[in-house]
Amino acid sequence: MSDKVRLAPVGLGRWARVLARGAQRGDVIELASCFSRDEAKRRAFCEEFGIPRSAVTYEELLADPEVEGILITTPNDTHLPLILQALEAGKAVYTDKPIAHTLEDAVRIAEAVGDLGAVFAVGHSARRLAGCRVMKQWISDGRLGEVSLAEANFSNERGLELTPGTWRFYAAKSPGGSMIQLGVHHADNLQYLLGPVASVTAHARRLHTRAEVPDAVMAILEFASGALAHLGAGWASPGVYTLNLLGTKANLMYDLDFTHWDQSHLADDYSTLRSQAYGESERPVVELPRTDMFREQLEEFALAIRGQAEVEVGATEATHALAVVRAALESSERDGAAVTLDEVIEAAGGRHVTAR
Repeated sequence: MSDKVRLAPVGLGRWARVLARGAQRGDVIELASCFSRDEAKRRAFCEEFGIPRSAVTYEELLADPEVEGILITTPNDTHLPLILQALEAGKAVYTDKPIAHTLEDAVRIAEAVGDLGAVFAVGHSARRLAGCRVMKQWISDGRLGEVSLAEANFSNERGLELTPGTWRFYAAKSPGGSMIQLGVHHADNLQYLLGPVASVTAHARRLHTRAEVPDAVMAILEFASGALAHLGAGWASPGVYTLNLLGTKANLMYDLDFTHWDQSHLADDYSTLRSQAYGESERPVVELPRTDMFREQLEEFALAIRGQAEVEVGATEATHALAVVRAALESSERDGAAVTLDEVIEAAGGRHVTAR
C-alpha cells in the first residue's frame, strides 16, 4: 500500500472526472474506491482512472477502512445527508461548491463540522486562480492602495441548455440558478479579497431559460469596509469570467477564457491580468504564476487529513459565500431592498456560525 492519501469520489458524473484528473496530476492522492448507485458508471469510472474497486452502497464505502476521505460531486440538494453521514462515519469530506442548496443546510453542516472537529473542505477553487492570488498579493503589499470598487461577472450559456431532465432546471434544487452555480464563486472571491460582505442589493430575472430559475442576476455588495462591488451572474450568454479591482494607487483587471475552466492546469495560459497605475493610461500585462486550482485544493484537503496542511475554504467561508447568494435572492424578492448577511444567516439558524 502506498503512503498516498486514499480518497473516494462520490457521484461519478462530469465534475467527478474533472476532479479525478486534477488529483491524478499530482503524487499526493490515490483514488482508492468510488461510489455511484449506477453500476455501469462505477465500472466505467474505475476503468478510466485505474481505481481498484468500487462500493455498491454508500454505507459500504463509508465502512471501508482504507478510504480516508470522500469527494462529493452530487447535486447540491443531496449534500447535507451525504456529508453528515460521512462525518459521522469518521471520514474527512470534500464537497464541491456550493456547500449546500440552502443556507439552512449549510448551517447544519457547519455546526456538525465544528462539533466533530472534522476535516472538511469546500471546492471554492476560483480563489486559487493565478489572477486572484496576484490580486490578493497586491492588496496585501499595498500596491493597489485602498479598494473602493470591484466588478465581477461569471456567466455562461448553461441556462439555455436546461431541460426538465436536469436537476438544475428546478428552483427547489438549484435556487438562484446562475447565482448559486456561478455567482457563488465570486461571492467567495470577493470576500477573500476584500473581507466580509455586510449587505446585498440585487435583482434576479428569468429572461431566456425555460427553467424555473433566473438566468440574469445583478447584485451590489457592500462590504464591512465600506467598499462596493457589483456581481453579475448570467446563464444565457457565451462564457465570461472577469474580476476587476479599482484602488487608490492602481487598478487590476482579470479576464479568463471560460472554455478552459475544466483544465485548471492550463487555465493560466488563457488568462490575462492587466494593471493601470494612478495617473497612467497604459494597461501593461501582469505576469501570472502557474497554478492548478483543482489539484491544489484536493492536495490541501488530502494533506489536512494527515495533519500536514490546513483547509483554506471550510464550512464557515462556504456558508458566508452562500449567504451572499441568499441575500441577493431575498433582496430581489423585496424589489431591490438591501438585505444584510447577518439577517439571512440568523434566519437560517446560524447564530453560532463563526463570523468571518
